Amino acid sequence: MDKKLVGQWYNEELGGTLNIFDEMPLRMKMSFSSSGYYNFEPNCVYEKDGYLCFEINDETYRMVYHVKAVEDRLEGYYTQFGKETPVQYLRVSETPKDEDFRYAPTEIYVPESGKSRIEILKEYADYDRNHPDKPYTTEYHLGGEIPEILQRYDFLTYVKDLDMKTDAIAFRMLDFVCDHFGHDGRRAAKGKKIEDIVAFCEKNNCRVNCRGLAVLLASLLRLVHVRARHITCMPYEDPFQDCHVVVDCELPSGKRVMFDPTWRLYLKDAQGEFVSLERLRRMLITGEAYFANADASYNGECFDKDSQDYQRNYMIKNTFRFARGTLFADGTDEREARRVELIPKGYPTDTFRQGAKEEFVYNDIEFWRM
Repeated sequence: MDKKLVGQWYNEELGGTLNIFDEMPLRMKMSFSSSGYYNFEPNCVYEKDGYLCFEINDETYRMVYHVKAVEDRLEGYYTQFGKETPVQYLRVSETPKDEDFRYAPTEIYVPESGKSRIEILKEYADYDRNHPDKPYTTEYHLGGEIPEILQRYDFLTYVKDLDMKTDAIAFRMLDFVCDHFGHDGRRAAKGKKIEDIVAFCEKNNCRVNCRGLAVLLASLLRLVHVRARHITCMPYEDPFQDCHVVVDCELPSGKRVMFDPTWRLYLKDAQGEFVSLERLRRMLITGEAYFANADASYNGECFDKDSQDYQRNYMIKNTFRFARGTLFADGTDEREARRVELIPKGYPTDTFRQGAKEEFVYNDIEFWRM
């Protein structure tokens, strides 16, 4: 390894810090102040063609960085969705910091806008229901064989003696996932089948990122004949370092609810009605209060007032736009069939690649139709 790479480096535009250590195999920790991740390890770090390369995010939103030492800085580029963007880091110190990972409150301002995230969300509150979107449908595969790997976790005890046509079955699936598996934003499962995600968790301290938890929960809900799908929740800026993935669920009663397995969370309004993801965005815009379930927690830690404030700010950031697939079956993610991304009215999209624009839809009613 080029010894000139060792040290601490900072990119003001990204709010990103790199800590590169004089070790073999090569080790790095990085931070993004804009997304609230501090001192986490990239998916992988390697050297190729004279560049130090490192990758972050899950497969769908993977960013691959290529940098090399040039005097007192790192210069290069990163790629995402096939697009190359120049990047530069300045040296902060010759000594890297080796601190523990932490998940800090998210930035409340949109970088370079001068506006807070709630101001941006209110500015783009509406959708264009008259936009000529290309028609699409949604397909769900319900039921099926229970994967053998679930028996290691006494899956059948969560569903026995329970009327499968009551709403309680959906909440049992949330319990099952959160009783056995936790969140680690650094860990992305390679496969999308139930057994793939569970096997990945078994090798990684029983934890996986928010996408893995949401895909797993949605798949288990469909296994017990409940219509559910994972939804990617994204911020204003593009590209971004951080998004969130939750579950949009239609309960057997016909009511809609958002499940967030990262937080063992679902929400109710002041009247005690369940809150869907679609409605959550409107409640954030209007400032309406909502209330978490009593057993909500993050990896077993109490969901206290600080957690609730963080969760609200985090969802203000990540309910600007949404993406989902159109086929929901065990083993599918967003790109096995047509992917659609719901865009607010007036949102500037000139800088997006053409392939991304082809996925854009503007009619919120159709997007949220189950």
